[in-house]
Amino acid sequence: MKPGEGIGRRRFIQLGAVSTGLATGRVSGVSRNENPEMRYRQLGKTSLKVSEVAFGTYGFDNPELLRAGLDAGINLICTCAEYQDGKAENAIGRVLKDLGGRRDNLVVFTGASVRKGRKKEEILRTLDESLKRLQTDHVEIFRTHNVDSPDQLGVEELFEAFEEAKQAGKVSHLGLSGHGRKLTDCLDTAISDGRFEVIMCRYDFVSYKDRQQKAFKLGAAQGIGNIAFKVTAGERQKEIKDLEAGGLSFTQATVKWALSNPDVSSVAAGITNFDQIKEYCGAVGQELEDAELRMLEHYREVMYAQYCRNCGVCEPECPHNVAVADVMRYAMYFKYYGREKDSMGLYASLPNGCDAASCFSCEENCRGVCPYGRQIRAGLLEAHEMLT
Repeated sequence: MKPGEGIGRRRFIQLGAVSTGLATGRVSGVSRNENPEMRYRQLGKTSLKVSEVAFGTYGFDNPELLRAGLDAGINLICTCAEYQDGKAENAIGRVLKDLGGRRDNLVVFTGASVRKGRKKEEILRTLDESLKRLQTDHVEIFRTHNVDSPDQLGVEELFEAFEEAKQAGKVSHLGLSGHGRKLTDCLDTAISDGRFEVIMCRYDFVSYKDRQQKAFKLGAAQGIGNIAFKVTAGERQKEIKDLEAGGLSFTQATVKWALSNPDVSSVAAGITNFDQIKEYCGAVGQELEDAELRMLEHYREVMYAQYCRNCGVCEPECPHNVAVADVMRYAMYFKYYGREKDSMGLYASLPNGCDAASCFSCEENCRGVCPYGRQIRAGLLEAHEMLT
């Protein structure tokens, strides 16, 4: 449904809270949870109970932030060997080594990109390097990171490495993470496979799809735990005048929206400053209120044709093989996440010819291809200018 088709409050709620069986709160005014108490949910069929807000570590390198997050009740730490070239895991390790018995109360979730051709020994070595940086002898969950095609879930060396590491006591559960390209196909494949116990993926109120909701429900029924991230749908709230007027918090509303789905165990929030800890944790235990729903609906209407879902639907139309989903994701990190240096590095590392340089002389085969009405070429040209 596109802007102008009269989504209406009732239909918008059906896309989130009410479809999960939860109702909204007060009709007017928004109450702030000034002294939040963390809540915990079961993570699928694992024996793990995780905080409703997880500590996401993309862009993180300050151990004191993590200590503050743990003091706020966060017990799930989501990281990756590739975040800041291992700096995120190093910072986590400086905290874990001092925890003593408290380490047993935490759920550490790390991973690495595992693609076809990667040897079992390489995967095991990557895990050992992560454990060394994390200064722990085990992690609760290891994942194949940034999956964007179902065939990436069929790497048998991953399962062989996982079983060997599990027997050695280095890891307990296997998961995957994905951003957008062929996301629902990847979810369906992982659920059918039966060997994945945790799914971590983007989940937001703008690019919400019935297929993703059904996949979450089916996965949960089979004991798969779901962790949501990128719930802010592009982090572009500052572009909409007075969106948060009246004391509203867009960030808190998006967390509440995601947690209104009982099939979501936790929301992974990228935390890079102390105010964010209070902001994210303040959403715990709070119901979405009418004013917040109206704010989210307004954001969705404004951003519908501007927000790239990184779905990759347009990519087959490109004669130059531009990696549209990746380019637009890196541009989002640059422009809205404050990760300029990282984004430029990621862009520079794209395979030869997959950046957007060719768009300057292209005949725009992608015109009208985006199912959401986005101007693809214009976005790619802007991204190239920023990232170079």
